[in-house]
Amino acid sequence: MRPSPTFFLRRPTLAPSRSSAPPRLRTRRYESTTPPKPDPAPKSETPKSSPSPSKSQPSPAPTPHPEAPPAVPARSGPRSLRQIIQAGPVGRLGRSYSRLQETRPYTTQICSSIVIYLFGDLSAQYFFPPEKASSAAQNKTTESGQGEDGAAVEVGGYDPWRTMRHLTVGIGSSIPSYNWFMFLHNHFNFTSKFLSILTKVVVQQVVFTPVFNTYFFSVHSLLSGASWEETLERLHVALPRSIVNSAKFWPMVTAFSFMYVPPQFRNVFSGCIAVGWQTYLSWLNQKAAKEVEGALTEPASSSSQVSDGNRVPIRA
Repeated sequence: MRPSPTFFLRRPTLAPSRSSAPPRLRTRRYESTTPPKPDPAPKSETPKSSPSPSKSQPSPAPTPHPEAPPAVPARSGPRSLRQIIQAGPVGRLGRSYSRLQETRPYTTQICSSIVIYLFGDLSAQYFFPPEKASSAAQNKTTESGQGEDGAAVEVGGYDPWRTMRHLTVGIGSSIPSYNWFMFLHNHFNFTSKFLSILTKVVVQQVVFTPVFNTYFFSVHSLLSGASWEETLERLHVALPRSIVNSAKFWPMVTAFSFMYVPPQFRNVFSGCIAVGWQTYLSWLNQKAAKEVEGALTEPASSSSQVSDGNRVPIRA
């Protein structure tokens, strides 16, 4: 018989390590055996100094001292007339007026007309005061300053009722005048600026001037208590003269306003110029009233003289 095989149990053993040295003392192939050098101290970050300028490059200009006043910028050219006016007190006043006109245009125009017509009539009465009554009228007045019919006789001086009539005429024409200027601004705008201004000036003189002067003299006459015949006679005397004199003065003013004055200030500009013009119109209206009075009194005096001359004496 064959003997049975015998089996021996073998104690398991761990794989031998490559090195019996402790892990801290192990060295790797890529590590050197020399001790590590200490890390250098971190350097403080300092701004890089700009390279010194070379001799060929100019040195930069020094910065101004903080307490020194700022340098005035150089002007590119002379300022225009509009820029000078806008920077002054007139420009500030105009901007305030423009804000009022945007919020309440009609109220602003009425107040402006009151100021313009008030100064116009006051200057007319100051520079051209009404003449004193004639000697015949003075002889008829009594010691109380009243005439035969008890009415007061004007012997010169300031007339407040004339100023009130003038203000009434101005208030009534303020809004139509404003709408007329806005109409001219929005119409007759051609490619040529010269043609546009020329057309507006011609339309202003042909349409607006006769209508306004007719309104001025007729309303002034009716408010003073004159009849229709006296009003028509006053228009016949004063209207042609005012239109001719207006053609000598207002075209230049209208052309200047359309060329250099902004639209929102044209009515104000014309109003300031109109103070002198209203002075002239007020004086012309007073002069026409006196001429009409003289023309109406002459036929009455001549007819009385003729009737006295035609009387036949009664013989005894």
